[in-house]
This record gives sequence, structure tokens and C-alpha cells, in this order.
Amino acid sequence: MKKALKAVVTAAMKDNNWEKFTKPTVKEGKTTWPQAANDQEKYGVRFDRDTAKEAANSTDHKFFMQPNSGKGIPSSIKRWRDRHGTHANMAEVIVKKDGTKEDVKAALEQAIETV
Repeated sequence: MKKALKAVVTAAMKDNNWEKFTKPTVKEGKTTWPQAANDQEKYGVRFDRDTAKEAANSTDHKFFMQPNSGKGIPSSIKRWRDRHGTHANMAEVIVKKDGTKEDVKAALEQAIETV
């Protein structure tokens, strides 16, 4: 599972994908990344935006990592999904509003350690 999720973090850090976590443009409850169905199947997970979380000196964005449906997802994620369901939250990701690329990477890495 960790290998598959580390690949997700790597992909989320490519190009400007990481900015979708610091400046989300989708409404709450919608998928922030990956949005394309074939990418969701390829990585096996999606990050759905939740309500903003008020922190001491800032507002943080909150996302839930959830498994995807489909036959082509990584087998370790498929096993997790079969036990818990496609709408179960694998992890919670908290990213600082207007954060840096390093903030996003740290938040994603912390989240996959909890799975």
C-alpha cells in the first residue's frame, strides 16, 4: 500500500498539481485531484475537498483521501476499498491556505503514514 501511495504523492507534486491543494477551485465535496477518471483509476485514490479548517493564525484546506472504484486501481488499494467501501476516508489531509509545494508534500506524506 505504501508504494502505491508514495506514487500518488509523487504525481501530486508534478507540474502545478500541488497548487490544487493550496488554492482549490472546486466546491466542497468535489474531487480536487486527480479529476480525470483514467488518472483516478491509475492512482487508485482521489482527494475530495471538505470544509475549511480554522487554525490559530490561518485557514487550512481539508481534504479526504478516498479509494476509487474500477478494476485498474492498485491491488493494495483495491483490497482496502473492498473492506471499507469507496466512500470511506482513508486519510485526512490538511494543507495551509496559500501554502508552498513543501507544505503540500509534507501534508500528503503525513496522511499516507496514517493509512
